Amino acid sequence: MKQEISQELDFILINELLGQGFEFRSGQRETVQAICEAYYEDPESTIVIDAPTGTGKSIIAMASSLVLSRLGNKGYLVTSDLMLQDQYESDIYRLRLHWPSIKGVDNYECSVNGQPFSLGDCKLKGMGYEQASRLHCYGSCEYLQNRKRAIESTVCLLNYSYWLIQRNYVEKKMEQEQRPVPFERRDFVFFDEAHKIDEVVQSHFTPRIDRMLIDRMVQAENFLIRNQIEGTGYTKTRLQNIVSDVMMLPGKAQVFESMQVLERVLIGYNKAARRVKKEANRRFKGHEVSKDWQKAMTTFERIKDTRCKVQDYLELIREVGIDKMVIDHKQEETKTMCVEEAKMIKKYLHEKGGFKVFMSATIGDPNTYMKLMGIENARFIRLGNQFDYKKSPIVFVNRFGLSHREKETNLPKVIQLLDQIIDKHKGQKGIVHTGSYDFKNRIIKDSKHVFRLMHYDGSKEKEGAFDVFKTSKEDKVLIGPSLLEGLDLKDDTSRFQIFFKIPYPSMVDPLIKAKMEASRDWYNWKTSVSILQGVGRSVRNEEDWAVTYIIDASFGTLMYHNSDAFPPSFTERLKTLK
Repeated sequence: MKQEISQELDFILINELLGQGFEFRSGQRETVQAICEAYYEDPESTIVIDAPTGTGKSIIAMASSLVLSRLGNKGYLVTSDLMLQDQYESDIYRLRLHWPSIKGVDNYECSVNGQPFSLGDCKLKGMGYEQASRLHCYGSCEYLQNRKRAIESTVCLLNYSYWLIQRNYVEKKMEQEQRPVPFERRDFVFFDEAHKIDEVVQSHFTPRIDRMLIDRMVQAENFLIRNQIEGTGYTKTRLQNIVSDVMMLPGKAQVFESMQVLERVLIGYNKAARRVKKEANRRFKGHEVSKDWQKAMTTFERIKDTRCKVQDYLELIREVGIDKMVIDHKQEETKTMCVEEAKMIKKYLHEKGGFKVFMSATIGDPNTYMKLMGIENARFIRLGNQFDYKKSPIVFVNRFGLSHREKETNLPKVIQLLDQIIDKHKGQKGIVHTGSYDFKNRIIKDSKHVFRLMHYDGSKEKEGAFDVFKTSKEDKVLIGPSLLEGLDLKDDTSRFQIFFKIPYPSMVDPLIKAKMEASRDWYNWKTSVSILQGVGRSVRNEEDWAVTYIIDASFGTLMYHNSDAFPPSFTERLKTLK
């Protein structure tokens, strides 16, 4: 197949199937060739690719998909979020690939009643997709048309959330009902931003129980009574007791038992929802569903979402054991998680795809990554970019630690060092990764550059602060935690960045604490990946440059024990000052 794959690539370039004048960057064609060859050597194998900013990993994924699809295979491109999905859509359009993209149902509006598609007229009336396809509005329904194209296309673009729903919830339901699976297991899958897979899978299958659930179930029960539809028989007091047990009982076994009780209750409401849809179809046939019924359907839909999460979680815990539960009781909600993330990823992701390619700009130590993600016997490819890093050194000042024991003594010295660095970059914009809001507040209080510093409190303020910073013509410095991912600080937007504190995950989080106790490797890997993500914020293209400073001495310990986590593009420009 080696020659056949090479011939396909020649044909694609000669016939400009990736757009007029398209040329591969250095290393891209060789990587596409290697991926396609690996598929034909073993269609169930896995590849992990470390592709830093500038290597064009999306082009590699799309070109590989084009070759494999032209050779008779079907596959998925899977992105981490809607923003990245939009970027892929733009690239697909630019390269004239004509592959469809499909997002979650509530990103689309019903053309009949103006509601999100999950509450569209056909859904409220309990219609399946076959019935909906016979409606007069079918041709103008953006979701149904996108879904149809995605199912029929040899390659389609999805995000993790949609792919996980289709490959787990929907597939299971279709098989139980002996109906065709719409998004079946395909020959290949490309997963972008693959360093996030553990977080994505954990979040997707984590039940969140709050007291609003009681209100929803009571509202649903009252609706059933008003409309003379058979109810569940649960009183408000009984529902309060059941939900309170989940949210307040301290032990894992107790919470697990109370969740099983809640599961039975939620199944009862799911059956009631089917009765409501059947009645809606009878009562509103040929008419738009009334507003009070639409509101009730919204309530039942939210209860259904909780039921799906609870059922999947209980099934998982029955497999791995109650001791693997992680419970996060807060006043406003309780989250129940699972520390066995590798098994979760295998169950919900690996087993749902054929040939898999995991891509990220920050894989870190590949052996640790594969172990943590439940990946066995994968081939690893590390790409280099064409960036000139001579003007982008990474300066590690190995003087002052900021551990809990050292913080009070060293904090004034580190803030003084921070001020010296900011002095050096007069006339330039930059960012400071503070590691926490506590450190951010102390810097704002004690730094002499308080008028240059821009800061925020919470994720809601962060977006606004970043927009103001990005457009500012002054030499502002944006400081705060959570500046490590998702920001494009190219060119003069940021000519320097400072790691004030190494971004170790917070042990206040019960899941992080449990994962740390289960595997120190995970804790160090996660920290290393966060640093790599942060370093990549300010150097975004071949002509770009920025100086990175690390002024927390604890980086030395991390580097000593985890040197394999940092690629040559990091280590070769690292300079240590004592």
